[in-house]
Amino acid sequence: MTVALSVPEIGDLPPLILSPSQYHNYTQPRGNFIPYTNENRPWYRSKLSPDASPLKIINTLRLPSGVGATCVLKTPFNSTLDQLAQTLNPNANNSKTLAARYFDSMCLDSFTQGVPLSNFVPPPPSPAPSDDPDQRFEEGVWNFTMAAPTTVHEPVTPPPPHPPSVHEAVRCTCSMQGAGFSCPSGVGGHPPIMKVVTGDVLVDITGRNVSEYLLFTSDRLRLHRYGGITVGNIQKSIPASFGGKIPPMIRKIAVRRSAQVLYNNKGYHSMPTYLNVLNNAILRANLPASKGNPAAYGITLINHPMNRTSASLSLDYLLQGTDVVIAIFIIVAMSFVPASFVVFLVAEKSTKAKHLQFVSGCDPVIYWLANYVWDMLNYLVPATCCVLILFVFDLPAYTSPTNFPAVLALFLLYGWSITPIMYPASFWFEVPSTAYVFLIVINLFIGITATVATFLLQLFEHDKDLKRVNSYLKSCFLIFPNYNLGHGLMELAYNEYINEYYAKIGQFHKMKSPFEWDIVTQGLVAMTIEGFVGFLITILCQYNFLRKPLRVPLSCQPIEDDDVDVACERRRVLRGDADHDMLKIENLTKVYKSRKMGRILAVDRLCLGVRPGECFGLLGVNGAGKTTTFKMLTGDECTTGGEAFINGSSILKDLLHVQQSIGYCPQFDALFDDLTATEHLQLYTRLRGIPWKDQQRDEPTTGMDPKARRFLWNLILDIIKTGRSVVLTSHSMEECEALCTRLGIMVNGRFKCLGSIQHLKNRFGDGYMITVRTKSSSSVKDVVGFFNRNFPEAVLKERHHTKVQYQLKSERISLAQVFSKMEQVLEVLAIEDYSVSQTTLDNVFVNFAKKQSDNLEQQEAPPPGGRPAPLQRLVSMLKSRQVPTELSALISEAPEELESDDDEGLISFEEERVQLSFNPDTLC
Repeated sequence: MTVALSVPEIGDLPPLILSPSQYHNYTQPRGNFIPYTNENRPWYRSKLSPDASPLKIINTLRLPSGVGATCVLKTPFNSTLDQLAQTLNPNANNSKTLAARYFDSMCLDSFTQGVPLSNFVPPPPSPAPSDDPDQRFEEGVWNFTMAAPTTVHEPVTPPPPHPPSVHEAVRCTCSMQGAGFSCPSGVGGHPPIMKVVTGDVLVDITGRNVSEYLLFTSDRLRLHRYGGITVGNIQKSIPASFGGKIPPMIRKIAVRRSAQVLYNNKGYHSMPTYLNVLNNAILRANLPASKGNPAAYGITLINHPMNRTSASLSLDYLLQGTDVVIAIFIIVAMSFVPASFVVFLVAEKSTKAKHLQFVSGCDPVIYWLANYVWDMLNYLVPATCCVLILFVFDLPAYTSPTNFPAVLALFLLYGWSITPIMYPASFWFEVPSTAYVFLIVINLFIGITATVATFLLQLFEHDKDLKRVNSYLKSCFLIFPNYNLGHGLMELAYNEYINEYYAKIGQFHKMKSPFEWDIVTQGLVAMTIEGFVGFLITILCQYNFLRKPLRVPLSCQPIEDDDVDVACERRRVLRGDADHDMLKIENLTKVYKSRKMGRILAVDRLCLGVRPGECFGLLGVNGAGKTTTFKMLTGDECTTGGEAFINGSSILKDLLHVQQSIGYCPQFDALFDDLTATEHLQLYTRLRGIPWKDQQRDEPTTGMDPKARRFLWNLILDIIKTGRSVVLTSHSMEECEALCTRLGIMVNGRFKCLGSIQHLKNRFGDGYMITVRTKSSSSVKDVVGFFNRNFPEAVLKERHHTKVQYQLKSERISLAQVFSKMEQVLEVLAIEDYSVSQTTLDNVFVNFAKKQSDNLEQQEAPPPGGRPAPLQRLVSMLKSRQVPTELSALISEAPEELESDDDEGLISFEEERVQLSFNPDTLC
């Protein structure tokens, strides 16, 4: 209700200049016909009255000024009328020059080009009256006896009397509808006409029965005749002289000779308008010759409307309030549509599907252009619905022929501009629903607040300060497409009401096109520019031009606690020996900002080189920096320091070429909910550039059975054999032992060990694992006592019904001594079998995992919508083995080995098998 009543103040109507020209647009193309007649009798003489004769009054209509005072000469002493006609070229092309040189500026709006100049010179005598019964009527019969007009300053000599001819009367009958006369064709004849400079058409009906002529031609000229004049009327009932005893008041009232004004009450202001036509004619006819050309004089009639009544004001308030509500609700509806476009973009970003498309070869500009085109097509559906609703309710402010193109332009350019402006928000949100709600609120707040604020300020335009503030706000709010749409619709409605008013009163020159700059054009131009700017900002955000990454200067001091193998690898990389490796990492560093903990070092000066044909395993607990390293290598995260090269291309300077050289499977499922597995493969292979005919489509369910793990291993081994390099991270030690030629374990963002699997077991293993199985459960106690006596340093790891397992330090005893002592008690302790094995890679991994700090565990947390990691808390409490939850592979191709893109593949494998060990001493 508040919005409905918040409408601009409607002031009093402006003054209106009245002239026959105000009917010009209504009467086109035939014109506005003005009949006139001279009822003067032959015995009338100008000497009988000091006033001008009726013939002189009629002849003033032929002056260059035409009828009324719309077009008057600039000066009365420029030349006489005859000289003016001789100096001008009668070519119609010079008509505009004529108006500029000789007429007042007010004539420019109604000046009619192409009017023959011969109309303004004395015409030849009229021909003899016709005997045609259709052209002659006296006392019920047409009569065509006329007096020929002359110039104003010549003496008037009436033509000789012509005896009238009486013919059979042509009668007209009432029409079937009873709303007029039905006359035969040709009734009324064709009286002489003349077009004047104002565009009006003078019709000389002198000698005719005026009443019957007007009645018989009313149906034909209903919309083209709004008034006329009659001069030379004589009232026979009033004597020619009164004598000296008649009071002066009677002399003023009893007028024998009079003029008459005819007007059509269907035309607005027709009565005073044509009365002013007669007054102008009388004025010009009575001017003395010393005053110059009479066409330079005129009486301008101005209508000052009375103040509006409360009823009319209330009606206008109601109408404009309705249009305000319509504009507001259109803003509300159109605020939801562009916000919905960001939902899918944020979902793609949070699931890493967007990043995976870039890695698969999709160009970022093509990606955003495709989204833009698709979103615009979707936008057209609700926009079309809004336009159809406006048509259904037939709102002339928006559906009229003049305003509808502007409405279409507003809707189209609103979608063009608001869609790319929404895109940058997808870079800052991780949850699609949060982004959707936030953008809806922003669109509603900006659209409604800006539109209503400027609208309300128009109520106080009488205050100069508030008017200036409103002007500034309108200019500032042009940067918001929501405001441009709402304000443009409201201005269209307001302009429609103003145009309707001016159309009714004939002030057509004051009517404004909806495409005026201050109505909708400035908003359309602003939205056109905003569309380009919004898309440019989106592209700049994609390439991180507007988000300067945090760069930290690297410390020149050597890392003191580096392992020997790690330090050796660092020296090899930094001195250039790894320049020909497929993957070269130099001091790669990543620092995150946290409000609670400040800066967190996720990756600390990592150095690594991966040779062609090598499978490198990157191990570490959650938070060690594995996923962050992969994100930096693939361009998903910006580096804080250091550099990396893949196939010789820098991830900082040539990321697009880097992404085209790798295949990447992220830690979490980068999948689309609406696509099948086959459609995913088709999508990424087509992005990679593999032709459709080369895509293998047989056995699409291969890998979905229990053999999938072995199938994937074989696939990775085949990739390594072709000379490509593979970097994978996994919590499954079995996979690493089967695939990797080298391993590196990360702790707190650094490598703590580096080398082959056997090398790591030899250096960091804890000795041997002895597993003993007895023939009966009663013998288990004797076995435990045997180990306590002979291997006091052994640690009992497991104890079951007939089985025990011990861990033995290798530096305390040799392998030969272990076998010797075990063989001696094999029969005594009733041992069925036993096994001695080297410490597994799991043990090595767990030993390093205990050194991981907890403050980095959340750095590689799953994105919203991904799998939760409840086992992280369990591992943190137990300080035990990690759950194998992901397998990420980074495949780089050697240029000399790559012949086509067909060899590129996407590898993804995830295992959810939990491996935990418990000490029996801790069990209840």
